[in-house]
Amino acid sequence: MNARELRHRFLEFFKSKDHRVHPSAPLIPIDVTGKMDETLLFTGAGMVQFKPYFRGLATPPHTRLVDSQKCVRAVDIEEVGNPSHLTFFEMLGNFSFGDYFKREAIEWAWEFLTSSEWLGIDPKKLCVTVFEADDEAFDLWAEIWRAGGYEPSEKIHRLGEDKNYWPASAFSHGPPGPCGPCSEIFFQVAPDSEMANDYVVDEAAGRWLEIWNLVFMQYEWKGHLKDADKPHLGYVKEGLDPLPAPCIDTGSGLERTSAVLAGFGDVYLTDVFSPIVRLLETFTRERNSNAASYRYGSNEALDRPIRVIADHIRTASFCIADGVLPSNQGRGYVLRRLIRRAILKGHRDLGFAELFLADVFPSVIEALGDPYVELSERRELITRTLEGEESLFRATLSEGMRRFATLASECRDVFPGESAFFLYDTLGFPIEVTQELAAERGLAVDFDGYHKCMREAQERSRAAQGAADVFGGSEPLMLTVADGSSADQDFVGYELLETETRIAQISPRFGPDQKTTGDFQVFLNRTPFYAESGGQVGDTGWIEADQFSFRVTNTWKEAGMSWCDAKLVRFEGSGAASAHANLVGLDRDQIASVLKGGVFFRPVRAKVDAERRRDIVRNHTATHLLHAVLRETLGTHVTQAGSLVAPDRLRFDFTHPAALSQEQLDEIERKVNESISAGTNVEIRTNVPISVAREQGAMMLFGEKYGDLVRTVRVGDISLELCGGCHVSNTAEIGLFKITAEGSSASGVRRIDAVTGLGAYEWVQHREVMLRTLSTKLKVPPAELPRAVDRLQEALRDLKREKEQLLAASDTAADYSEVHVGPLLLRSRIVRVGGIEAAKLAVDKLVENLPNSVGLVAYQEGDKVIFFAKVSKIALAEGAHAGNFVREVAAITGGGGGGSPAFAQAGGKDAGKVEEAFRAAPELLKKQLGA
Repeated sequence: MNARELRHRFLEFFKSKDHRVHPSAPLIPIDVTGKMDETLLFTGAGMVQFKPYFRGLATPPHTRLVDSQKCVRAVDIEEVGNPSHLTFFEMLGNFSFGDYFKREAIEWAWEFLTSSEWLGIDPKKLCVTVFEADDEAFDLWAEIWRAGGYEPSEKIHRLGEDKNYWPASAFSHGPPGPCGPCSEIFFQVAPDSEMANDYVVDEAAGRWLEIWNLVFMQYEWKGHLKDADKPHLGYVKEGLDPLPAPCIDTGSGLERTSAVLAGFGDVYLTDVFSPIVRLLETFTRERNSNAASYRYGSNEALDRPIRVIADHIRTASFCIADGVLPSNQGRGYVLRRLIRRAILKGHRDLGFAELFLADVFPSVIEALGDPYVELSERRELITRTLEGEESLFRATLSEGMRRFATLASECRDVFPGESAFFLYDTLGFPIEVTQELAAERGLAVDFDGYHKCMREAQERSRAAQGAADVFGGSEPLMLTVADGSSADQDFVGYELLETETRIAQISPRFGPDQKTTGDFQVFLNRTPFYAESGGQVGDTGWIEADQFSFRVTNTWKEAGMSWCDAKLVRFEGSGAASAHANLVGLDRDQIASVLKGGVFFRPVRAKVDAERRRDIVRNHTATHLLHAVLRETLGTHVTQAGSLVAPDRLRFDFTHPAALSQEQLDEIERKVNESISAGTNVEIRTNVPISVAREQGAMMLFGEKYGDLVRTVRVGDISLELCGGCHVSNTAEIGLFKITAEGSSASGVRRIDAVTGLGAYEWVQHREVMLRTLSTKLKVPPAELPRAVDRLQEALRDLKREKEQLLAASDTAADYSEVHVGPLLLRSRIVRVGGIEAAKLAVDKLVENLPNSVGLVAYQEGDKVIFFAKVSKIALAEGAHAGNFVREVAAITGGGGGGSPAFAQAGGKDAGKVEEAFRAAPELLKKQLGA
């Protein structure tokens, strides 16, 4: 059974148990409401996208769900290389939200694994672990084992909270949030091996392999930080309360289970890896003269780096396909580190002297391209990114060598562990390379210090992967008052900008003094206000009633619902509240009393700032046109990597490896304006099946979460995108499009800023004013401005040359030599800047106001030299002759020349003999004078 069949059977099994199949979320952690989880780098578990369901913040489409989730876990990267550890994997999972619990979760897992109808695994090859205090789970498993004729004590092992609790050790130590015991199912890899209680050792030794984890989410851990300023000290436990609706969260690794079913102890032998491993095996034979007969599995020294590269190329490919690009921080840093580690393994361990990662990528498509079409759709982007990173790292590798040499020069006997970890963590420099280079210098590496730094970094990384990351940290509850009506909300903002509605919930904001500020968060049961999402900013406007008025300053989403940030600008209250203008300065009890009185829970009129919305929709539709034109002009590798759609501008980030030329920008701008002037209708369709939209070629953007039914925005034959934003009805409404800037946003990502409509007109008008001003100042027509500027630049260059010549010729006292030859004074100097004119000025300066002097100047230009000599009036009378003198001086440098008695020049071929010629000059002049 291959991985595709296993995935299919898992989903079909749980569909038969009334589960609804849910699509995989992106690797960038986005939950079911479309909200980005800023506390996580990657989606690392199947339950991440379901956080709002677990916390009761959103209603699931069904109380039972099943999925196959793409996951990345990059905590223990150094472990990758053994037969089972992966950074990218698929997690098969079934979930219950207040529906079934432990009995069903355990019985169904057992049925799927052991029933001949499904996987048919022999029970004698399985055993399980449970949390030591979870008697219920133990008893349920005991029933199953006894029914199969096995002694439960031999098949069930109780372990502590560090092994069988989620999050690890959360029973005692937190952090705050949902938690619960778990039960893990293990498969016997090595024949006749018994299960020891220290199952981690068994697994690491390759005797047993964990294939499924059942998490019983049944408690809410209550507590607070020991020291708010020192969160690393942990939490103080306040209590462990049962959840009102216990949940089930399970996870079974596709690759591990596939290996088990195939009889492999090595996941890299499965079909999701075999094309990659085969290609790397071939590369090794072809590119490494010492491995001409190599086969995977025959040489662990070569097998391990192949496993590293195979894992890391999969992870990198999926990360790039989901919108992560290499950088020096966050997700981009993890991606860059994985790519560099793969490069190092290929270069040092397999002998790959040339670039190879981009050549390996097609095998990733071969292995996983069917279920994950994004790999093929973004082939060009992934290939270019891998090529660029590998080329870049070669320069980084050289920098690492340089840094090592600098650090090692300060060592006597030991290379510090801190320095070794710095090279590894900052430059991707492996400890093995550091050790080898240190040995060449007679240095031992402080491995204890290195591993200490590594452990500290891993602890920081693991801390960022705990439940506080999955569920979010504990926050002080805001005061929220509701009118008791349904929490459902109807968004009418696509059709209406003004509507009658009611305030259903309201929350006051408090200042540092815990007094109200007059700012509120307002929830309307029917709202025309678009909440910020998909790059489009939130609406502003007004909420009005007879007794009060709010100015809406922003609209945002929480758990799929829209909330308005609103400033109370008019309030006609009575009683104690009337003494506080617009309800500013009340304490918590006072404002709670006012709100619970129901003063705000009445019919209101909600009005969007229509002019601002019109500006926004112009920019949003223009963004779609820009995206389409960029792909047409630059290539289909261009994909949106971020955007901002505001009323005054638009900003569009897109994947592209190089800066755009002015010619390209002009062409892009022209094409967008052609689309605008064509007056094309914009067609918006809702509830379109995602499969239909994909077949029609709709753009699906990085970082977006899509359901089974989507909303499409089509602009004629120009653009088709999945989009939930607001748009014009016809492109002519955009008016004008003008690019204002283009630059780099991140590695491999470019950014275009632009304006539309009246904003574009004002931008053009501003530059028209500047042109007229320049035309007036330079006294030329606007059409002649380029030539006028050229003339100014040429005049400036002439002035700069004159300045250089004057500077070179001035202040000769600082660098000339002077010697008496008989009754005359010989002055000489070398000129290296300013050109020949500067040298001529310099020789004039040497004899200026000195009637008995002779000047000698050498101007060096590369390997050649030009000499200049000048003789004053008295020196002429004494018999000095510039032409004869300079000829003899130049002859020493392999040249010749001459001229009049008063001024002459000569050339030399060997500038290296100028000093020798200057030393001989006094004797040559003395000989000429007959002295």
